[in-house]
Amino acid sequence: MELLLIGLLLLVFIQDMKFRAIHIALPVVISILGLYVFIENNFDKSILFYNGLFLVITLLGLYLYLSVKNRKLTNPFNSIGKGDILFFVAIIPYFSTANYILYFITGMLFSILMFFIIKLKTRTNLVPLAGLLAFYMILLKGVFYAVDLNFFETKLI
Repeated sequence: MELLLIGLLLLVFIQDMKFRAIHIALPVVISILGLYVFIENNFDKSILFYNGLFLVITLLGLYLYLSVKNRKLTNPFNSIGKGDILFFVAIIPYFSTANYILYFITGMLFSILMFFIIKLKTRTNLVPLAGLLAFYMILLKGVFYAVDLNFFETKLI
């Protein structure tokens, strides 16, 4: 299962870097795989709710921020891609709530740093957010595998 997940994350990374878009099937399959592992391990179902709630609150905050900044109601999908949001939804089953929030925050920081590096070589202003976050998750999986930790079960904060 882990190798399949890493393969899917790698596809997200490659597609997003190349096309600045991902195929809808990738987050769907990542989500199905995550739900299967989540249910198989008999994790508390409320975690899915709380992770989803965090994502909704974050997107609402983005909506409010953009609306205040632009002084009119602004669609956040003009600033963040649908594939990026689908990716955030797809990875919900892979993290406990605290670890999902930590991944979200550190993943955004990682993406900003990586985008500045990418910006040196390209002229686009489109951030391959889902791809960078997928790459970040692969890196974390590698580190966690090396030190025998689990995203979900280990309390990182």
